[in-house]
This record gives sequence, structure tokens and C-alpha cells, in this order.
Amino acid sequence: SSAASDVYKRQKKDIIAVIYAQGEIRGGEGEVNIIGEGSIKRSLKAAREDKNVKSIVLRIDSPGGSALTSELIWREIELTKKIKPVVVSMGNVAASGGYYIACNANTIFAEKSTITGSIGVFGMLPNMSTFAKNIGINAEQVKTHENASGYSLFEPIDENFKKITLESIETIYGTFLKRVAEGRKMTTAQVDSIAQGRVWTGTDALKLGLVDKIGGLEDAIKHAATLGKTKSYQVENYPCLLYTSPSPRDRQKS
Repeated sequence: SSAASDVYKRQKKDIIAVIYAQGEIRGGEGEVNIIGEGSIKRSLKAAREDKNVKSIVLRIDSPGGSALTSELIWREIELTKKIKPVVVSMGNVAASGGYYIACNANTIFAEKSTITGSIGVFGMLPNMSTFAKNIGINAEQVKTHENASGYSLFEPIDENFKKITLESIETIYGTFLKRVAEGRKMTTAQVDSIAQGRVWTGTDALKLGLVDKIGGLEDAIKHAATLGKTKSYQVENYPCLLYTSPSPRDRQKS
């Protein structure tokens, strides 16, 4: 067995890790069609700690989702690119949170028809006060301080609570602008002028400086190999242990 392992070591080539981030961004582990910080962070960590991995391609196909999860993934990419190059390859959609997790990569590839941008934040508060009134439900709150009671579905939105919620949305939007500005070497004012929730095609995003190159996954892999200073490599798909990779080829020779 030691002879066999020696042969394996001699044959082990440089690796380009391709991490698939597809679906809506939600908190938690994630699965095939849901992006969670658990599997993505673990994949980034495994790839950056594997000495055979020379660079990483993050393949994003996502309309966005949780701001907190996006921030956690952004941070993991920030840690990773200090050690190895990270290249983003955008699929059909990389918008809102999908752009958030792309913005600090070394290089961003998009297809001409990719829908990207949508740099914005919104919050939703369900409210049933009118419905409750119509069906005869009466709710009242007794509190010892103006902020003592939590949000109630059955009462009209308290103006003070509304103000605090809006402030929180503005704070998240400000952080999003800052992340994009730092990642794309722009000012926050420049980012804000093309942000505010607007969406762009890959072609427009290239002109606006939100992406670097037009190209598909293969182009991103070749570019990642150049950044990782390797010519003889194989591609390995992540997250590899958690679910079956969406690519038909788990390892492809190049």
C-alpha cells in the first residue's frame, strides 16, 4: 500500500477548485439549490488549506437572499484570497446577495446575458392589523417603556419601530456599498450611482466596472490557473462531500 500511495503522490497534479454557489442565499448549511454559509465556508476553507489547490473559482448562480449569510461568505472569501486567488464565474444570475459574495474576488467573469447588480437592500414586515380588525380580533399592548414590547402582527406599525427598522436597512445598504467599493476599487458614491437596486446585464456591468471580463466557466478556470501559476492541473468540484456536484464531470483533465 505504501508503494501505491507513492504512485498516487507522484501523479497528484495541481488543482483548480470550483465551488458551486447556486440558488437563494439563506442561513445555515445550504444544499444543492440553496446557498448556506455552512457548506460554502467549509469548501473555501478546505480549498485554501489544500496545498495542491492553486486557485479557486466560485461559480455563482443566485438572485440573492440573506444579508447576514452574504456577509459571512464575503468574509470567508476575504480570508481565502489572502492565501490563494479567487475568481468568480457568474451564471444566469448573480444579483443582490449573489453580487455581494462576488464583489471582493480577484477577477469577476460574467456572461453577456448574466443578470447582475441589484445592489440594494429591502426588509419586509408582515402586518395583519386590518385583517384582524375586519374579523373582530382586538389586540392591545401594555408596556413600561416605549421600546419594551416587540413587534405585533395585529397592531399598526409603531412609528418608532418603523424608524429603527429603516435605520437598520440603511446600515446594511451602507455596508453593501462599502464592500463593493473596496472590492471594485471605486468610491461609495460611484457605487451608489449604479446601485439602488438596479439590475444590469453582464455587458453593461463590464462597462460600469462591476465585472472584469465576459466569459464562461471554462474561461474563468483558465484565468484562475494563470493566477495560480499552473499549466498542468485538474478541476475539482466543491462542495464535494455534501451533495452531488451539478457538473457531470467531477474531475476533468486539462
